[in-house]
Amino acid sequence: MSASKNPLLNRLHSAQGLSPSQRQIADCLIANMNEAALWGVEELAEKSHTCVATVVRFAKKLEYSGYLEMRKALVGAAKKHYGRGEQLLQSPVGASATLLEVARRDVRNIETLVKAVNEDLLQRVVKRLQASRYRLAIGDGVSALMTRQFAYLLINIGLPVMEGNPADFATQVGLLEATDLLIAISISPYSHETLDAAAYARKRGIPVLVFTDNLNSPLAKSATLTLPIPGENLLFSHSVTAFGVLAHAIATSIASQAPQQALTKMREAERVAHRKFAKT
Repeated sequence: MSASKNPLLNRLHSAQGLSPSQRQIADCLIANMNEAALWGVEELAEKSHTCVATVVRFAKKLEYSGYLEMRKALVGAAKKHYGRGEQLLQSPVGASATLLEVARRDVRNIETLVKAVNEDLLQRVVKRLQASRYRLAIGDGVSALMTRQFAYLLINIGLPVMEGNPADFATQVGLLEATDLLIAISISPYSHETLDAAAYARKRGIPVLVFTDNLNSPLAKSATLTLPIPGENLLFSHSVTAFGVLAHAIATSIASQAPQQALTKMREAERVAHRKFAKT
C-alpha cells in the first residue's frame, strides 16, 4: 500500500529517523489523536513543547505536503473514531464558554491572516480591482456567502461586481476579456465548478483573484493573485470571520482613495433601499 493510503496512526508509529523534538510531536499526537484534529499548527507546537517550523518539518517527514494535509488526515481519523453524525468536539458547557472558545479561535484566524497578508499584496489586489473593466465573483457553498459579502462591499463603494451562478460559471467566464477580473473563492473540499472556471479564465488570459484556505490549494494554481482565508472553527466547516475582516479591509482601502465618491455611492444605495422598503 502506498504511503498516502496508510492510516495516520501507522505513519506515526513507523516513522524512522525522527529527531527528539519530532518524536515529542509524534507522542503528543498519539496521546491526543482525536483532540489534535482541532488544533492549529501553533497549538500543536505549544502542546508538544516544540516550534511551528518543527511541526511543519515533522508533517513532511510523514510524507505530507505540509501541516494542513496532515491535519486533514487527523480530521478523517477522528471522524471515523466518533462515527458519522456525531460531533468530534463537545463544545464547552454553557453558552458563554462556547462563545469564548469560538471567539478565541476566530481571533487566532485573524492573527494568522494579518501575518500572511502584507502591504504589497493588498496594494496589488486594490489596483487590480480598480483597474478592471468588469468583475465577476464566483463561489459555491459557504464560498458563495463570501462571494456575496465581497460583492456587496464593492458595489457599495462604487465598484460593480457580477455574482456568478454555479450552474453557468464557464459561460459567464467566457464573456470576460483580458481587461476584466474573475474573483474566485473556494475552500476545501474545493468546488470543481470553481476550479474549472478559474483554470478556463487563466487559459484565456483573464486575471484571477483567488481567496482560498491554502496557498497550495488547487484553486491557487490558477491565480494571478492569491489571498489566504484562515477559518479554523469548532465545526467541520470554515469560519467566515477572517474573510469578512479581509473583505472589509480591501473595500475600505479602495474607498479611502476617493472618500467623497465612495460616500456618494453609499448614500445613493441607502436612498434606493429606503424607497424599496417604503413600497413594501
